[in-house]
Amino acid sequence: MHLFFPLVILFFISATGMILYAFKKINQTVLNLFIALGAGSMLAVSLVHILAESLESSDLAIYAFMGGFLVIYLIEELLTNHKHDHKHEDHTHEDPHEHYNHVAFVAGIAIFIHTLFDGLGIRAGFGISTTLGYSVLFWVAIHQIPVSLSLAALFRESKFQKKTQIWALVFFALAAPIGFYISDMILAHTNETMTALTIAFAGGSLLYVSASDLLPVVHSQSKYKYLTIFCFVIGVIGMSAVKLWE
Repeated sequence: MHLFFPLVILFFISATGMILYAFKKINQTVLNLFIALGAGSMLAVSLVHILAESLESSDLAIYAFMGGFLVIYLIEELLTNHKHDHKHEDHTHEDPHEHYNHVAFVAGIAIFIHTLFDGLGIRAGFGISTTLGYSVLFWVAIHQIPVSLSLAALFRESKFQKKTQIWALVFFALAAPIGFYISDMILAHTNETMTALTIAFAGGSLLYVSASDLLPVVHSQSKYKYLTIFCFVIGVIGMSAVKLWE
């Protein structure tokens, strides 16, 4: 019961992206800056945090990591329709809002899976000591902020109905608390190696989303290009620094 309020706080921190819906219109550049920040954060989380920590538990984690990358790739290619090209005389380009539809969908799946295991990590930390548990919860909350803002920016640019966008963000914000509460069942039936492989799988999916879906958004910016790159680099450095502070 004493963990109820910290988890509620984590939920609201994870829902930080909702702030973007307080504004009827948001400049396209601002949204892209949030996406760049999230891309850098996810890249660092997947490699510096998840892969590195998973390999400490099992050498097989690298294969699970690649498996997560491939599965999300296949989901995007086979289950989402993103071939909406518009022709203009001598060239063809994809409808940007249709593009954001499948990017938001795939990113939402990958980030939700990863955040479920963040909740498991919080629970495991409390199983060792209260101090460690609160420490893990704090660092999870820190990296949820740029990820939530980036995910919200993606949904804002998509053609999903606003109600669907809001529910998707609520579902994401619930991921860590859900992972926390189901972790007892998970930890009771899996060993450390299996847990590490599953977390590595989630890390691979995050890497795919960052490198394949979000980085192209960063590359496509011509206006305020250097500011966008700066946000991406800050995301990478910031989340990497969190690993050192942990």
